[in-house]
Amino acid sequence: MMNRDIKTILNAKNPWWQSKTVLPEVPKSERVVVDDLENLTTKKSLILIGPRQSGKTTAMLQAIRRLLAHVDPFNVVYAPMDLLKDVSINDVITTHQELTAQTKKTYYFFDEIHYDGEWSVHLKTLIDARNENYYCATGSSSTLLLKDATESGIGRFIFKSIFPLSFREYSTIAQVNSKTMFSLENDFYTSMKNEIRIMSDMKKLNPLLQKYLLWGGFPAQISQTYDISSWHNNLRQNYVSLTIYKDVLSRYEVRDPGVLEDMLYLVSEKATLPLSYDAIAKSFHLNLETARTYLNYLEAAGLLITCEYFTKNVLKRARRNKKFYLIDPGFNTALNYETTLSDNLASKNVETAVAICLLRYLRRKTGLLHPRLFYWKNKHEVDFIIQLARKIIPIEVKYKKEVKEKDLDGMIEFMENFELSEGVIVTKNTIDQRKINNKKISLIPASIFLSGIE
Repeated sequence: MMNRDIKTILNAKNPWWQSKTVLPEVPKSERVVVDDLENLTTKKSLILIGPRQSGKTTAMLQAIRRLLAHVDPFNVVYAPMDLLKDVSINDVITTHQELTAQTKKTYYFFDEIHYDGEWSVHLKTLIDARNENYYCATGSSSTLLLKDATESGIGRFIFKSIFPLSFREYSTIAQVNSKTMFSLENDFYTSMKNEIRIMSDMKKLNPLLQKYLLWGGFPAQISQTYDISSWHNNLRQNYVSLTIYKDVLSRYEVRDPGVLEDMLYLVSEKATLPLSYDAIAKSFHLNLETARTYLNYLEAAGLLITCEYFTKNVLKRARRNKKFYLIDPGFNTALNYETTLSDNLASKNVETAVAICLLRYLRRKTGLLHPRLFYWKNKHEVDFIIQLARKIIPIEVKYKKEVKEKDLDGMIEFMENFELSEGVIVTKNTIDQRKINNKKISLIPASIFLSGIE
């Protein structure tokens, strides 16, 4: 790309250079990560990773809006690297300095930085130069970004994950907040005793949860007007096709891209069920390693998450089937071609929402970008097992009108096998505390669980 073309794009994407705009088109409601973006450090670069359209660019622009209140507009630079193809971040900096004659402390925001194939080397060099500049970036493929960073930028990059809106964020934007807050590390059994408060929260949250399960948490639905059919068409086109063809195929070699789309539809259809790589490979006439690699590509692009079998035997874990979940319940609804929630789809989407909620929780608590989420199956099954330090927490989803004693069999079996005293059942509307064989089991409505975890 010629230098004049870079100048044209930068001028167009940085309107505050011409007039001190406050970006009125950028949503006012901000997520917590915007604080991190505004409070950058010169010693490290902050990099947001997450699926396409999950809010990374919006968070960047919101941080820019904050900065423009007290920073010279010419010292704030937004560079959409997907439009500046074959351009390095060094080219962007050089062009900015030519355009503005600025050499003072500058805030650089590189959107979709992986379009610079040598981004990690370039960014490492800039940080090591110890100038006064600040650097922030986004990228859609976590595996590629982390691989590049490992090779060049250990200790220089801080990675933050950004997902589609959680139900807690979704309800906050809708100004419907739960007063029932709890931590998975604390005693659930005790925290569930205020039944009147919980019922009051449920009355407000349950209708919103139904909408969330149908529409999902991708932020674009909030800033634009859609009907449910056009929104689901948008999800299928922009989050399946664009992600596969722009984020996956641009970096990986895939013989038949259609297989990647078909795999997503399979994951959507079989969500909540353990699947073997061998069965998936046979379904698509692939060899075992290719099937495994393709699923890894989809996970790296932020389209799905993996849930492994819980065991302390690493070899046994590797041999057991895995469960796969799409990254958003509304995405799951779109791939099922449904515009209303059946009981079966609602239950599947609640389990998907819980999987995502737990993964986000683990990332916050452990600081890991890829913490492990588990399930367990013997005679009975437990949907999720998480491990924090030495504490093991079993969580089962029973999104149904009534939770009977036999519905607790999997939880009791797991707790007895691993000598645990407490477990959690995520329900539809049931609030209860049950004590069986000295095992304390808390039954928590999904709307409370999803909105209340801190």
